[in-house]
Amino acid sequence: MNPSTDASSKPLPDGAAVDEDMAQQALPGHGIPSQDPNPAAQAPLNAEEAEREGKSVLTGGGVIVGAATGAAIGVVVAGPVGVVVGGTLGAVAGALGGAAAGSLVSPVEPNAAEAAPATEGKAKAAAAGH
Repeated sequence: MNPSTDASSKPLPDGAAVDEDMAQQALPGHGIPSQDPNPAAQAPLNAEEAEREGKSVLTGGGVIVGAATGAAIGVVVAGPVGVVVGGTLGAVAGALGGAAAGSLVSPVEPNAAEAAPATEGKAKAAAAGH
């Protein structure tokens, strides 16, 4: 078998990085987080990025659900043309609905989520006389 001769398979001289920005993103011993599936290569998101990602997921989900719903209604009402029109209008409505839902949702604080069940358990035990 012949070794590959394309530029991507040849090592760079002196370990020079092709893209300094990408080299800065990589954690020592791992690849670039977006391209390395190893959990140790991943970097945590800050609060602002996590909030933005959550809203993006809801908006994207709204587009998919809206397009499917609009297409289903459109085919019943107007046939093949209704699929296109209903799917398009449904996608827009779904995106707007997902974005609106994203603005209403706020992440739960980890400490608050852990404290609530413990408090409920203590209250029930106290009420039962334990």
